[in-house]
Formats: sequence, structure tokens, C-alpha cells
Amino acid sequence: MYQKIFILHLCFISLTVNADNSTEIKTLLKLAKTYQSQGLADKSFTILQQALKHTNNKLNQSLVLASISDWYLLHRQLDKAKHYSIQSLNLACKISQPLACATALNYQANILTIQGYYTDAIKIYQQSLTLANNSPVLYATILANILQIQPPNTAITFNQVLSHMQALPNSKEKIFGLLKLAYIAIETSTEQAYKILQTVKKLAPANAYMKGYLGKLYEKNNRYQEAEYLTRQAIFLSGSAPDMLYQWQWQLGRLRNKQNDLIGAIKAYQQTVKHLQSIRQAILRGSRNPPQLPYENTDAVYFDLADLWLQYARRNPNKRQAALFKARQILELLKTVELENHFKDDCVTTLKTKTISIDKNTAVLYPMIFRDRVELLLNFSDKKIQQFTITTPQANQTQLRQLVNNFQEQLRNPNSNYRRLLINAQTLYDILIKKTVSELKKHHITTLIIVPDKLLRTIPFAALHDGTNFLISKYALAITPGLTLTETPNKLKLKNINMLMAGLSKSVQGFSPLPNALNTIKAIEKQQLCPNIPYTSLTNKIFTARNIHNQLNKKDYKIVYFATHGKFEPNTNLSFLLTYDKKLNLNQLEQLIKLNNDQPVELLILSACETAVGDTQAALGLAGIAIKAGARSAIASLWQVSETSTSKLMTAFYRQICNNAYISKALSFAKAQTTLMTHNQYKHPYYWAGFLLIGNWN
Repeated sequence: MYQKIFILHLCFISLTVNADNSTEIKTLLKLAKTYQSQGLADKSFTILQQALKHTNNKLNQSLVLASISDWYLLHRQLDKAKHYSIQSLNLACKISQPLACATALNYQANILTIQGYYTDAIKIYQQSLTLANNSPVLYATILANILQIQPPNTAITFNQVLSHMQALPNSKEKIFGLLKLAYIAIETSTEQAYKILQTVKKLAPANAYMKGYLGKLYEKNNRYQEAEYLTRQAIFLSGSAPDMLYQWQWQLGRLRNKQNDLIGAIKAYQQTVKHLQSIRQAILRGSRNPPQLPYENTDAVYFDLADLWLQYARRNPNKRQAALFKARQILELLKTVELENHFKDDCVTTLKTKTISIDKNTAVLYPMIFRDRVELLLNFSDKKIQQFTITTPQANQTQLRQLVNNFQEQLRNPNSNYRRLLINAQTLYDILIKKTVSELKKHHITTLIIVPDKLLRTIPFAALHDGTNFLISKYALAITPGLTLTETPNKLKLKNINMLMAGLSKSVQGFSPLPNALNTIKAIEKQQLCPNIPYTSLTNKIFTARNIHNQLNKKDYKIVYFATHGKFEPNTNLSFLLTYDKKLNLNQLEQLIKLNNDQPVELLILSACETAVGDTQAALGLAGIAIKAGARSAIASLWQVSETSTSKLMTAFYRQICNNAYISKALSFAKAQTTLMTHNQYKHPYYWAGFLLIGNWN
């Protein structure tokens, strides 16, 4: 393979001077694809850029633009993928080149598929299909793409696609196409999957994917020893390619675990994580495997490995603490991966710390939800970790998901049945908190930091109830996407600090007015709350992106407060904060906050934001906002709360934090929340529980 790459690279050197010949362009595209399949993404992209630079032929430009679009798609940079796809489509279809147009349409539909717009994607795949009749390879590829996303019992059948794929001349494309179909068939028809893989075996007897998928097939049929033999062959045939090795090491880990070899399973999973980490940027940003098969949920690797360490801790009391430390360590790595995946950059890497420091009255809780149980890890300042296992019927993953969804709906509706809400709040308390209470009391814990499992990001722990009180009445609470992603907690010092206060009460850009949004700012202006802290206020017409930029560029602000509409969506590009003149997306907000670079913002407050209902990815964006924006901590809300109660809550919080030099942010916010809930009209958690303190809690 490397000799082949070298020969192609020599061709590249000789072609870059004049690349308008179609044969030369195809050679460059082939070289770029070869580099991509070998994990050499940067070299692949350089060649594509050179090819585009040196061609003026519209057809060739279209082909190169389509390949650049696909490169960005593989790396989950969807905006750029869409941009180049449209350019390719406009060129190819305008010059009446059916195959080039079909190729561009196929790439455009691929983007829609990745975004989850399956109905729209199928329509465009169908358009592409009508133009691809003269290219059996492209035609079969498009059919396979449709097959993967179409609803059951629709026009294109598995056998129809298989027939087209089998009719192709023997080639790399045919092998990859058959492998894709085998992968699909493993879940639906063991016999059919086996036949397809036997066909591939005749065409490519030393193909790692063929061996690996045969192993997967045997695994499904509980033939573990045969599956392991084939999986080890796949590992050998994969050489040193981590993008292939991680799949087979993962499969080997599952097989070892199913054969009750816990140590062997842990070793295989550790190798899987090692390979994933070596290609993390490519994997996290969506670089797909050479045969372009369905994506695996690589996050599960980390979660499974943490589970193996928990099992090891239970079986080996003498090595319990070391095993629990390993479990927590892999959980922290998972949290980094999740956040990088969500924001599609390595923003968290620079903030990641090796040491985890918490004071003696603080504990950190890691809830982990498995199919049949909930595991709780409780970390104290003495670095000891306690493990609690909950196996009640309600701790079943399916039932717990339903419980969380019901609870979330009740929290977001101030008119929901209060008694039923309390029942759900207590059930969740019993699962997630109750078993830890004696240890929390023994260690005199006053502040509890939550590192939430994916499902639990959508609910506030403050609203859990022990039958007598809400949890916020017993502990100051904060959440963090990961403890190693939180800077060493230091208390906010009120000396020599500035506050930037910005708010929008008027209706702009089609959003409803927020008449009470400026109440907290007005209270500060009247010197009722923070008499000794200088502030700058920007309201309504002067609350513009440019003015925010100028202020943050001019002086260091420790506290930045935005009282305006905001929303967190699964797609971070759709998340925004509203100013008078424009919407700020999270990248723009990050750039603004980081103007305050000399001294990081200690506290960023977003008082009227919300997440998409029930969406764990949107909630992850909310949880990561402090890290993304470059602030030590943030306060933001899961849902858009009543303006009046929000104003009262924020006023109470500022009264606490501005007038108590030695009180933590978490305790200040807990006192504000408990103050609000004592008013009968605000007792429902809708009014006070939706706000989360995120990041540094001191």
C-alpha cells in the first residue's frame, strides 16, 4: 500500500503544475482518497486544495469541490461540507453532466443524512439515482445509502440493492459495498449476512473487515470462541491502523467479558481507548472508516470500560480504591470526549487539569445509568471514593428514562400537579441520592458537585425531594461536565473587580419583550445590591455586539450578566444569545468573553436562556457553556422561567454574592433559590430550580 501511495505521490508532484486534464484530476482525487483511507487526512486535504487551485475546467472543479465537501463531511464540519456541496452541485448540474450532477446530489444527500433530515435526503438521493444510470458503481452506492435511512417496507429492498452490488465488476467499491450490506444484515438476517461475507471472502480473503464482521456475526449467535478467533485475525490484518483496530479490540473486549474473563476484557478495552485517543480528533469529528460503514457510538467504549472497573472493584475488595479511581478516571476522559464532540473542537483540552482538588466540605457525585442498575461514585476531599449500586425496579434504564422525562415535563409547567411532581422528585431522590446520605453526613458535606450522566443532564438536582425538603435546602449544588474540566476552585474576591450588566427588555428580531429583564440591573444602578462594586450597564439599544466587544476589550470584568433571550440546541451553530442587533452564536460569545483574556471572567450569567425540551445534547451545550466561553463558572437555565421570578432570583443572588466576602457562588445561589421558594406563589420548582450553577462552585 505504501509503495502505491509513493507512486501516486510522484504523480501528484508532476501533476500540480497543470492539472486541467481529466485523467490527471482523477489521479489526484484517487491519491487524496487513498491518503484519507490511510488516516492521513491533512495530506488528503492538501491535495484536494492543490487540485482545485490548478483547474479551470468546470467539470473538474465540480468533482474536486464534491470531494472537498465529502472531506468536510467526514470530519463533521457540516457548514463547510454544505458550502462546497452547493458549489459542486451548481457547477455540475448547470453544465449538463449527469454523472457529475448525480455525484454532487449524492454528497448533498449525505449531509442531510448526517443531520438527520432523512425525508429530504431520500428525495435528493432519488434525484441522484435518476442521473446515475450510466454508472453502476454510483447507482449501487446511492441505493445502499437510501436503504440505510428509508422507513421499513418501502420501495427499495435489501435484495434489490444486493443484486446491484453483486452485479458490479470485482473491485474495491464492490467489496466495500458488500461489507456495508453485510453490516446491515448482521442485525436482520444471520444467514444472509453470512452468505455476503463468504462472497467477500472469495474476493478479498485477507480483508480485516470481512474477518471482523464474521466475528461480529458469530458473537451475535453466542459462538464466542469462533468469534474471538476471527476477531484476533481482524486485529492482525489491520496492521497499525487505529481507525480499524479500535473496532476489533472493542469487539474482543466484549467477547472476553461474555466469556467471564474480566482482566482480558479490561486489557482489550484499554487498547480500544488507546487507539481511539490516537485518532480522537478524526473520530470525534466524524472521520468514517474506509468502507464507509454505519458509525459506531464510540462514547460507549469509555462507559463500558468504566463499568468493567466497577465490576472489578466489587470482586476485589483489596484493590477496590484503585479500581474505583480507574473508573472515575475513564469517566472523566469520557466527559472530555463528549464535550469535544459536541462543540467540535478541542476547546476543553487546554483547560483539562491532571489534579482534582476539592475542599473538606465538598463531595463530587458521578451517577452512571446502566441497563439494569444505577451506579453512584462519591468522591471526597481525602480522595477516597465510595461506590453505591441501586438495583430497584425504578433504577432500570427504561423506567428511569420515562421517570426523568415525566419529571422534566412537570418541572417546565408551573401548573403541573404539585403532588405528583413531589412523588417523582422523591423517587429520583431515592435512586440518585438516598444511599449516599449517611456518607455525606459523616463527612459534613455542605456542597455537592454533580457530574451528570447523559440522561440526567436535562433535570436539575435541586428539585429532588427527600419527603420533607428539596435537595437545595440541604446542600449547595453545582454541576460540571467533568471535574478535570473545572479549574481549581478559588473563591470570588470582591476587591478590585468590575461587573458588566447587559439586558434586553424590548421586542427585537421577532422575539417577545422581557419587561422585567432589567429589574436586577436597575437594582444595582440604584446601589441597592452591590454598593462597592463598579459596573457598566448596556440595555436595549446600546446592548449591541459591538458595544459588548468594546467593553470587554477595554477592561477586565469578573462578572458578566446577560438578561436576554438565549437558546441551546443540539447543533451548536443554532444556539444563540440575543442582542439588540443580532444573534450571537456560541463561537461568537466565546470570542467576546475571551477578549477579557488577562483575567478570566469569574461568572457568566445568562438569565433567560433555555434548552430544547428533553434534548441531552442541548443540555450538554448548556453544561459546557462556562468552558466554551472561557469563564470559570456560569449560571444558565434549562427552561425559560417566569420573568418576575427570574428577576427576584437574580436580585437575591446578587444580594448574597456582593455582600458576603467569604461565601461561595454555590452557597450564594442556594440561598437565593431557597429564599424564592419560601414565597408561596413561587414554591413550584418551575420558578427556581431551572437555573444551574456550572463549573467553579467557589
